[in-house]
Amino acid sequence: MITDYQNDHCRFKVCHQRGQILSWQPRGQADVLWCTDENLISLDKPIRGGIPLCWPWFLKGDSGDLAPSHGFARIADWRLVSNRQLEAGTHRLVYQLTSADTSSPHYPHDFCLTLEYLIGETLTMSMTLQAFTAAAPTPAFGAFHSYFNVGDIEQTLIEGLGSPSIDNLADRQRVQEPEQVMITGPTEKRFAASNEARQTVRILDKAHQRTIKLVQAGHSDVMLWSPWTETGHSLKDTHPDDYKHFVCVETAAISSPFANHASLTIFSDKEPQYR
Repeated sequence: MITDYQNDHCRFKVCHQRGQILSWQPRGQADVLWCTDENLISLDKPIRGGIPLCWPWFLKGDSGDLAPSHGFARIADWRLVSNRQLEAGTHRLVYQLTSADTSSPHYPHDFCLTLEYLIGETLTMSMTLQAFTAAAPTPAFGAFHSYFNVGDIEQTLIEGLGSPSIDNLADRQRVQEPEQVMITGPTEKRFAASNEARQTVRILDKAHQRTIKLVQAGHSDVMLWSPWTETGHSLKDTHPDDYKHFVCVETAAISSPFANHASLTIFSDKEPQYR
């Protein structure tokens, strides 16, 4: 179910059935992605960790009644259509999911969804949506639900999110945020993506003495999420102390639909300069 790879730049793990990367460990560094204990992973449910793809809706949709939560793409069986190592040592994996592979009454459209990974010194994930019978694909929502591995969440800062946020845990109130956001409890906040073509968010992982940089394009929002002490309790596929070691910074299409392409590139700098 889980396949391990290694190239000149990194080690990584993927679950081909889910088209999901679970681990990316650049040479000489701790893993950049967090994933739950492999003993808790089952294809009967979503895999908690790495970068699950939420599509074609986020949570339960605007109406609050769509199922499964976060759409069907993250629990569907994807087809691996390309798996090769490039001359530079980087791995390129390409997966596809079509309306012939899965269906839902909540998204009754003909489509072909392609996920491409370039995995080496950096990690790039891109998604392209094509329509079979229409001039343009039907808009959809969702997210790259990225779980990032941090040494200690209480020594972690996130910058580049912008302000204000919309706090889902406080009746969606608007909250003016500092330039550097620290997580101190259960967190579920949405930030509008930059008006620029690309947005950069940085995770200052002080315990690992590194900066994880995210550069995204094509998504309208960024979600910041931590279940805090709910790990091991309401989240049965985690251990009680897991919350200390991950933070979810998710590039997402929530306020505006995803059109036909989105990308996320992740860098990890081993020697950050903290402010």
